Amino acid sequence: MPLGVRQTVIRLNRRNTGRRWPKTPYRRAMRHRSPKPLYHQRWHVESGFSQHKRRLGSALTARNTAAQNRELVLRVLTHNLMLLAEAA
Repeated sequence: MPLGVRQTVIRLNRRNTGRRWPKTPYRRAMRHRSPKPLYHQRWHVESGFSQHKRRLGSALTARNTAAQNRELVLRVLTHNLMLLAEAA
């Protein structure tokens, strides 16, 4: 013990050190089953979900499953029309 200080071993930060498989079983299965070029484009989908929730909110007003499905289809259609109107 130099200078009365114990020697410790500090773990290295393993970020960005090679390719690793996801640790959770569902993400691991998704990566295993998905085509490689498409797996790394998940951020596109997450960005779209975020934009949709920001513009139209995250809560559904319908109570039963059939009505929720109809509401979801209409919300996606509305979101797509909003994007088209914005681009024009």
